[in-house]
Amino acid sequence: MIVGLKNAILHILDVNSGINVYSDETLDIENAEINNFICRHIEKIYESASLRPAEFKPASGFKAKIREYTNGDISFVDMSKNAAERLYEAYTAEAEPHSCDIVVCEFVTNDKNIVGILKCDNSTGMTHTVVQDNGRVLNRIISHYAILPPVSRKIAECAFIDIVTEEVKYAGKKHKINGETVDVIAELLLECEYEISPRESVSAVTRMAKKVALENGADTIEAAARIKEYVTKSIEENNYEYIDTDAVAETVFEGLPAMREEFSQKIEKAGVPKKVEVNQYITKKMTANVKLSTDTGVELSFPPEYYRNPDYIEIITNEDGTLSIKINNITELH
Repeated sequence: MIVGLKNAILHILDVNSGINVYSDETLDIENAEINNFICRHIEKIYESASLRPAEFKPASGFKAKIREYTNGDISFVDMSKNAAERLYEAYTAEAEPHSCDIVVCEFVTNDKNIVGILKCDNSTGMTHTVVQDNGRVLNRIISHYAILPPVSRKIAECAFIDIVTEEVKYAGKKHKINGETVDVIAELLLECEYEISPRESVSAVTRMAKKVALENGADTIEAAARIKEYVTKSIEENNYEYIDTDAVAETVFEGLPAMREEFSQKIEKAGVPKKVEVNQYITKKMTANVKLSTDTGVELSFPPEYYRNPDYIEIITNEDGTLSIKINNITELH
């Protein structure tokens, strides 16, 4: 993903002292270090499977601000201050408030014009300082209490808004505010309705398939292997952009209508959409090998289509109730 940064601004929210610094000027995005810092953080999270798709509520105040900015009625600085003020109001009411910096930016990626909001939690780090006293130099090590997150660390709370279509995706965390558990980004900043993320959806599909299989005396490993095999074939043969959960149900519980219906009901109750977006994370996770671990410490990893294929692997139930695994047609060991 190539990010072209158009605007960026930093606001400081010191919720402990109550002294906030709202910037009146944007950052110098021509500065290579600043540009690289912001762009690398965006690239690390923007296409992550952990982002949840969301939709502004009709009366969302922040949606109104985005529209005002898009229409040229307010400046980028004013729109960004509104976001920072909303977040400050929420975080100061938190049971255990923590200071943070808010980066609001505008960038272009894949021909989309995006406004991004990144909550950068402050951390404590050690740095040096130089003191001169009576002509003598003393180098000291001191704590610095407002270290920005390094680009190696993924931002935990953020939002991205397509300013043309008003499509939203975000990552949030639950905060304890006035005795209630609140997703600050979704509920108090964006004021939006949201779905579970692709990452959460894939985990739910696999978890529910295993649960249904277990409760009905079926093979939980085979259920997981069938899901992986179905997804792998769909991506390779049809280049699908989505995983169809109805098709997953048909594949995993073929010939078992009661279990198929139970599985469909469980994933619907869990909030999994009918079509789960396929991205890099899901492709990697769902096409990975099946892994088995035994209570004796043996671990096996193999392609999902090998499971229950006696040409490759046989799982045998012995008379005493123990299991044996037989691996066939091996020509080399590495």
